Amino acid sequence: MGWETTLRCNMRCRHCGSTAGDARAEELSAREAQDLCRQIIELGTRRAVLTGGETLLRPDWEAIVETLAGGGLQVGLLTNGWTLNARVVRTLRKHAGGGFHVAVSIDGTRQAHDDIRSLPGSFDRALQGAQRIRDAGIPVAVITTVSHANLDTLPALAEILLSELAPYCWQVQITTPFGRARSHADLNLTQLEYAQVATLVARLRRELRASGTEIYPGDCLGYLSSIEEQMRGERWQGCQAGIGLLGIQSNGNVKGCLSIIDDRYIEGNVLEEGLERIWNRRGAFAFTRQFRASQLKGACRACPERRLCRGGCSASSISVHGNAGHAPYCLKAVEDARPAHPPARPQMRDRKKQQEKAGR
Repeated sequence: MGWETTLRCNMRCRHCGSTAGDARAEELSAREAQDLCRQIIELGTRRAVLTGGETLLRPDWEAIVETLAGGGLQVGLLTNGWTLNARVVRTLRKHAGGGFHVAVSIDGTRQAHDDIRSLPGSFDRALQGAQRIRDAGIPVAVITTVSHANLDTLPALAEILLSELAPYCWQVQITTPFGRARSHADLNLTQLEYAQVATLVARLRRELRASGTEIYPGDCLGYLSSIEEQMRGERWQGCQAGIGLLGIQSNGNVKGCLSIIDDRYIEGNVLEEGLERIWNRRGAFAFTRQFRASQLKGACRACPERRLCRGGCSASSISVHGNAGHAPYCLKAVEDARPAHPPARPQMRDRKKQQEKAGR
């Protein structure tokens, strides 16, 4: 499960799907957060990833980590790395072991990262913070969000990570047009650039394995193409939101996945009803739990892999098309089509142009 502990953040990243910055008006109090920890444990959750905003800006973040870890969960903490000073790392070190790990966002080489995050020096702070985590004996991972602005830096970033950090895991995902990224269409990848990312991940997965670093694609990369298993290590099994994945926002709203920004997909609030009741309620998370191939739209509807793929990443589909089951990016579709002149940007932008023409 993913828990957005706060929406407060000290950065204003151009690609941020959460539009993080200020805290939500009614975020969970420390007492309410501890009660939620208890509910998460009682639900039988195996793994919890604390995210934001910037998790380390929440005053009671350590108490949350301590309670969840004490309840037997594997706990991950996602951070932009800016506040990973010696004091914070000493605190984190107390939780080393038991599956606890820290993931640091690094989005390209120095200039690309700093430009995307709108904060000079953020690349150096992130890398240095990740190194402190590693040196403290805590497993460290890196998450990179790829866009048109940093795609060309990925090979160089791979060399930096391998030589200066050696993370146990590197997750590569793409920028999807929701949240703040919706206002920065220049970040969107073309279909061919999307294919380049997937091909690079497949190659790096093979090359980096001997070094001890595993590279994984985010759920926004796929699906079921000729290089699927080389890239992912296994076959894509469809969106797991509300099936094997749960997202909780900082105000207690529950969704199948935190990346689904649309409020139509809120299943309940932990302050109004228990987490277990929300999770087990009949009819909840219907878009995945009650999936039918007839729900698919666009090219997904006629795809021979439709029953296994289930329309790719629901969050990406919802952000671009307003509904699940209509993948805006699909590597198999790129392979099958091989157009002489592929679309410059995902379908959302094409739709905008069509609307503009219709209004003339």
